[in-house]
Amino acid sequence: MAEHLLNCIGMTHQGLVRDRNEDSFAYDLPEKEWPSIFVVADGMGGHKNGALASHTAVEYILPYLKQSLPRDNDPEQIKLLLSEALQKTNIRVYMTSLEDPQNTGMGTTLTLMVLYPHSCYVAHIGDSRCYLYRGRSLERLTEDDTYVGQMVASGTLDESEITTHPKRHVLTQALGYPEYIEPHITHVDLISKDRYLLSSDGLHGVLTDEAITRALRHAETPEEVASSLIEQTLQAGAPDNVTVVVVFA
Repeated sequence: MAEHLLNCIGMTHQGLVRDRNEDSFAYDLPEKEWPSIFVVADGMGGHKNGALASHTAVEYILPYLKQSLPRDNDPEQIKLLLSEALQKTNIRVYMTSLEDPQNTGMGTTLTLMVLYPHSCYVAHIGDSRCYLYRGRSLERLTEDDTYVGQMVASGTLDESEITTHPKRHVLTQALGYPEYIEPHITHVDLISKDRYLLSSDGLHGVLTDEAITRALRHAETPEEVASSLIEQTLQAGAPDNVTVVVVFA
């Protein structure tokens, strides 16, 4: 995969219940160069605060990584840099929250994917997600920083109970907190014909893994995947903003 053959699309929708869209997404796919960067953020704090938080995070971390990431695939250096980038972004969102009393308490999730030839890196905090579809099966590359996620990990809650649990939206970590965060960094091989999906919880909080898998399996293009997933979410009532970034390798 030395040649740059990636194809991607991002889509977002306000949904059918919320009065504004607090999600943000961005990607950088330079021609004939590596790395490529993809990011999804889901803001919280209500009204303009959540939108400001997610926008601040995306607008800060994308140019920071474009400037800082090495051109060569150095796994240890890249993983360290991604962790540092999330720490710096956390500080930026928190400092922005102090600029106006109305912004107090705002925060955002952030799921970030960086692709090099033969390597995929994911940096993550919150409950947005990154999925890998390979060999007709779906794998989630992120763990939710949520109260119910911790319960599943400890064996006190079954994964099938997450979507109906009253505390399913309670985050244990997010960007914008006045304290040190513990981002999750994952590194997997990048293989030709891999398909990746980054999403806010407005998608996976509504659609099953089976529905997501079908969309990734049967579509011919990233646009078809994204359109199908957004449309299915709307048909299911779309109680939250929904954002997807789809990448075909």
